[in-house]
Amino acid sequence: MEPSAVATLGEFKSDKPKLNQAMPEVMKHMDGLFGASLAEGALSLKEKELIVVGISVAMRCDTCIVMHLEKALAAGATRAEIMEACGLAIAMGGGPVMACVPVAVNFLEESRR
Repeated sequence: MEPSAVATLGEFKSDKPKLNQAMPEVMKHMDGLFGASLAEGALSLKEKELIVVGISVAMRCDTCIVMHLEKALAAGATRAEIMEACGLAIAMGGGPVMACVPVAVNFLEESRR
């Protein structure tokens, strides 16, 4: 049985400090890249997180999906906006990508969003 989507997020959050310790230089640059990429600019943080949700679904990365769903919701994204981002990912990636969308739906249901 697969872990819940919320459990996947919790597991990543507990593992991230281990990555920071094991690869401090790599993680410093990775965190810096995300910080710079997600900074407010021509696109809002919400818009950028919705893009990242779509990319995460298209890349079929469950951990990325739930991490960026949490961030998109915190930035003000609605369930409808998230589902549209997932729909675009499906349009670009087809059936294999569609099979990952339940991760997003389950996270939204589990977190009551």
